[in-house]
Amino acid sequence: MMRLLASLALFLIAGLAFPSAAISEEKPPAAATSPESQDAKALLMRMAEFLGKIKAFSMTMTSNYDVVQDDGQKIEFSEVRQVLVDRPNRLRVQLEQSDGDKFAIYFDGKDLIMFSSKENVFTKVEKQGSVDAMLQYVVFDLQTPIPLALLWASSIKEVLEKRTTEVDYVERTSIDGKPVDHLAGRMADIDFQMWVAQGEQPLPLRVIITYKKDTGQPQFSANLSNWNLAPKIDDAAFAFSPPEGAGAIPVMVRVPTTALPRPARQKSGGNR
Repeated sequence: MMRLLASLALFLIAGLAFPSAAISEEKPPAAATSPESQDAKALLMRMAEFLGKIKAFSMTMTSNYDVVQDDGQKIEFSEVRQVLVDRPNRLRVQLEQSDGDKFAIYFDGKDLIMFSSKENVFTKVEKQGSVDAMLQYVVFDLQTPIPLALLWASSIKEVLEKRTTEVDYVERTSIDGKPVDHLAGRMADIDFQMWVAQGEQPLPLRVIITYKKDTGQPQFSANLSNWNLAPKIDDAAFAFSPPEGAGAIPVMVRVPTTALPRPARQKSGGNR
């Protein structure tokens, strides 16, 4: 069971996404910007506004991520995620890791379900609300960062405006024959690069994140492909039916460890 819980946590953590700080309300310190960086930020915000307003979409995320060993060596792993978003309150993510393990997450606006096919177990949490609210719950209540989950949130523009301290324009290039703008940005905890498609649909096609405050500064990279901005939505896509023999396990919510304040001592006499 502990291995399963660790696997489910890895399922949420691995993959390109911004850390939990990216969803907080904290504002970054003001930073001087050049005309070029202002243009770069405009391109970043244009992407965020476009993506945040899409009603529904599907895409494929092929990612690689470093796992820093105790001796400092970096070992790279990979995974493929199939993502389906139907805003405001439905999300499905199906993931296959490089070792063949498969995981899935389902959210229908009422319940959040995570499933491991290898272990044939799942965890279910009643959670009503939007996709954004569900992501907030996982990040803050479950204390689990979700890489690249910011791309699934409708609040992506507001978050990037608050958290990004610097954006620079790197170059114009191409990915799979599509012209893109290569941007480089910074936040308090991470550096990121993003390749944004030019034209009427400024979708992110590649992202690299460097966790600069983590030991060894591991990186996460992802290619985002097969974008479909008008997918056929079937209610069954967000419904989970446990396979035969699947076991249910409880979700573990971390409790703050801050000690409770001691009661004030009485100044007058009496029992203590």
